[in-house]
Amino acid sequence: MINWMSVVYNSFWIVGLALMLAAFSYYYWLAGQAGRPLRQELSRPPFQGVATIGMLLVGIGLALTAKGIWQVLPAVALIIVCIIALLVLFKSQAK
Repeated sequence: MINWMSVVYNSFWIVGLALMLAAFSYYYWLAGQAGRPLRQELSRPPFQGVATIGMLLVGIGLALTAKGIWQVLPAVALIIVCIIALLVLFKSQAK
């Protein structure tokens, strides 16, 4: 029998990694089209926001699939860092 909750929980980190890969691929292409270095393109807020949301999804997926406290703590730390990074990023864009 398929454990559907496990499928849902694991989908968070899979979607997070897919989002980060898609963002990196798109901004790699965009840097080539614009004639800018990749480093410059990756340091811009749009990429940082998408990558941070992807990491947040990975952290949520890891926390949901964790078996013990030693697996939950790093995942929760990643979630907290991502939330803080997103708040700082959105606050800096609002100015």
